[in-house]
Amino acid sequence: MLLPAILACLAALAAAFSNPLACSGTCTDTHDPSLIRRTSDGAYYRFATGGGIDIYSSPALTGPWTYQGEVLPSGSSIGNAGSDDAWAPDVHYLGSTYYLYYAVSTFGTQESVIGVATSATMAPGTWADHGSTGVQSVTGDDYNAIDPNLIVVGGVNYLTFGSFWGDIFQTTLASNDLTWSGGAPYNIELNTTSPQPSEGAYVYLSGAYYYLFFSSGSCCGYDTDMPAPGDEYKIMVCRSSKVNSGYVDEKGTACTKSGGTLVLGSHGVVYGPGGQGVYLDPTYGPVLYYHYVNTSIGYADADKLLGINKIDFSSGWPVV
Repeated sequence: MLLPAILACLAALAAAFSNPLACSGTCTDTHDPSLIRRTSDGAYYRFATGGGIDIYSSPALTGPWTYQGEVLPSGSSIGNAGSDDAWAPDVHYLGSTYYLYYAVSTFGTQESVIGVATSATMAPGTWADHGSTGVQSVTGDDYNAIDPNLIVVGGVNYLTFGSFWGDIFQTTLASNDLTWSGGAPYNIELNTTSPQPSEGAYVYLSGAYYYLFFSSGSCCGYDTDMPAPGDEYKIMVCRSSKVNSGYVDEKGTACTKSGGTLVLGSHGVVYGPGGQGVYLDPTYGPVLYYHYVNTSIGYADADKLLGINKIDFSSGWPVV
């Protein structure tokens, strides 16, 4: 009797998730996406993991998306393995400049560095690579310096990052937005339930709470190594009234003690959603954006599509 009950529960969860909005143009090449709208003309820009970080633009959030070029056409100036294959960009408009944070690393190692590039317009050929922020990790550290995310609170630049090992950490950047403040990184999320690593953190303020979104589970290589059902990528959340500590899930379990409330999981043809961010769009309101594979198309990393869902915080917890 137990198996039918479990299947019914999974079916109910899947039914609760909305499908992503329609996407036109080039909606692949979108692992760990970052989205932003240019202030000068309202054009949307999208960046994602891989190579010199491809640039796509669109007149609307849902497309049509067209390829423009690369942020780092010659690779990162960071002298670390993986410099020609930058990961997990995170773009923000600060003052009159666009800042794009990225990671340089390789799979399965803690030899990782977080870098930053800047541009006045986000157009190809305008990006200046500033190299390492100084936030980095080596073998034996408590954390892995990848998947950066910036949030500015009270004039302080909080940089949230991490993957595997001790999961998600946070530190601060200096007021120039380019370099590490020197403050020791501290843990804000830890999942000890094997095999559920956490990564891809994104902190978003809505109302009285800071919401810590993160991806949990196996991210990649589904076409060659399919994870057990439920162990694939999914989007989780905890919240806190403070940006730098105290995150708990909907049941009150601390995020540092394997807490986390499911926001979006596999459903229908949507499989392995993750690598997410949140953007306050002038048309749709707050949206959750992420990558996923469509099971009717293919499971390869190159098949990953851009997913966008409207997100509702009215209950105090994000619902897509």
